[in-house]
Amino acid sequence: MVIMPQVNRFAGRLVWRGVASGLGVGYAPLAPGTLGTLLALPLWYGGGGEGVIHFGLLAAVLVLSLPATRVEMQVTGRNDPPSVVIDEIAGMLLAVTGIPWGWQSGVSLFLLFRLFDIVKFGPAAWMDSREGAIYVIADDLVAGVYANLAYRGFLWLTG
Repeated sequence: MVIMPQVNRFAGRLVWRGVASGLGVGYAPLAPGTLGTLLALPLWYGGGGEGVIHFGLLAAVLVLSLPATRVEMQVTGRNDPPSVVIDEIAGMLLAVTGIPWGWQSGVSLFLLFRLFDIVKFGPAAWMDSREGAIYVIADDLVAGVYANLAYRGFLWLTG
């Protein structure tokens, strides 16, 4: 009887760590954030970038991201573990919101998101300087908004 809660707790941690790490992608020795960002592309393709399916996927990732990030932070003892890539998935899904799937837009948005995720400024830098799971996620969401606006601005300028 005493063993069962420990097993459930262990299994629960494994599930949350799997979610936080993008099913283990976050444990890659090189560029886990970049690999995590790539995981969002099939979700974008499946959701189409707009409509109920896309917003449902985005909402699901957002809802799962906070508890998953908290567990990974507790287990690793780090404020912003590199193994957490669900924040990149959420940020990239936000970056592609309202943009129809296409390889050119995919490459552009991927590069813009990675740029804004790495070079943080304004609200993203402020959030990155804070501690807590919500801030681990929020700076990537801001990078996603930056990428979306930059892409739309580029289309407007060249259109």
